[in-house]
Amino acid sequence: MVRNQKVDPAQRAQESGLYTCSGCAQVLFEAKHKFEVGSGFPSFWAQAADHVQHCPLSSYGRHRVQLLCRQCGQHLGHLFRDTRTPTGVRYCINAKSITFEAGQL
Repeated sequence: MVRNQKVDPAQRAQESGLYTCSGCAQVLFEAKHKFEVGSGFPSFWAQAADHVQHCPLSSYGRHRVQLLCRQCGQHLGHLFRDTRTPTGVRYCINAKSITFEAGQL
């Protein structure tokens, strides 16, 4: 396994579609922004419009950014700095919080 390798959107297999909130069907991420980080959680390097709300979270002695669906408030995951991505961040998402809609754009 290669670690700390930059994410190159042009060189990865492109699936076509959208990831929506499993609670309300709000569009959250485009499939073209998904990448494999090896954490076991779906990871994205960009969100769709302003549909993901960023909430500072200080618990367990750590500062993080919690991600919520802006429409229904469902917890999606957390945002981390990640220098490998084109945006410098990684959206680490709970797989049960999103649904894949193939071919949608």
